[in-house]
Amino acid sequence: MARIAEAISQTFRSIRPDSLADRLFGDSLDDWWQECVQGLAGSEYASPVQSAFFITTFSAMGAIAKVDGRIQESEITYAASVMDYFNLQPDYKRLAIRLFNEGKQSDFNLDAVLTRFYKSCHHRVSVLHLFVEIQLKLAFADSDLNAKEKNILQRIGKRLDISKSVLQRIEYRATNVQKSAADAKPSSRPMGLTDACAILGVSRWSKQKDIKLAYRRLMSQYHPDKLLARNSSKEQLDQATEKAQQIKNAYEMICKIKKFR
Repeated sequence: MARIAEAISQTFRSIRPDSLADRLFGDSLDDWWQECVQGLAGSEYASPVQSAFFITTFSAMGAIAKVDGRIQESEITYAASVMDYFNLQPDYKRLAIRLFNEGKQSDFNLDAVLTRFYKSCHHRVSVLHLFVEIQLKLAFADSDLNAKEKNILQRIGKRLDISKSVLQRIEYRATNVQKSAADAKPSSRPMGLTDACAILGVSRWSKQKDIKLAYRRLMSQYHPDKLLARNSSKEQLDQATEKAQQIKNAYEMICKIKKFR
């Protein structure tokens, strides 16, 4: 993860902000949106709902990260973790980075993009809530929310027709998960090789290719993209997110213990 974050961090810094702004705001929103959609052609994000989620998620992350003046390393690391979680292939990761950089420009029209997103996804409440949760976690990546971050999150809630009470519940869940992870007791029994193998449904003597196949099969089953496509509920998305993280941790532990490359 550290290598991914560093690579993305270097890519962020290598792109000239003025060229991004010129390309984005020299054309209409429709032209820009369509260009992004074409960049997602042939991917799991090709459907109208998925492409709207992808475009708005990464551009809004850039806007929130920059709203208080300076993008922190913790925010870049979190952005990298989201790209890694969604298992983005190189071409789509480059598009996500480009969207993040465009979103952080001072003249980026976030409200217009949110309105377009809402028109595409207003009937998919679970998609809207997942989007908001990702943005909240990005805002909390550097520290507690400051006034500017609170303001932009409230704008997002208003544009997506999410009530203050619902926004507060999503915020509670996002911050509570992070706090629980940070407060986990060191004395808790760590996952062992036997536990990890049981999670993946393999034996400790399984070959590397069989372990990798089991991992990919399970990640495909619990990948949030598949659940979003099936219009799963927020609870189902939450459960799948937790399960996917457990599967990922188990696979990484097996690879580390067995020294798989």
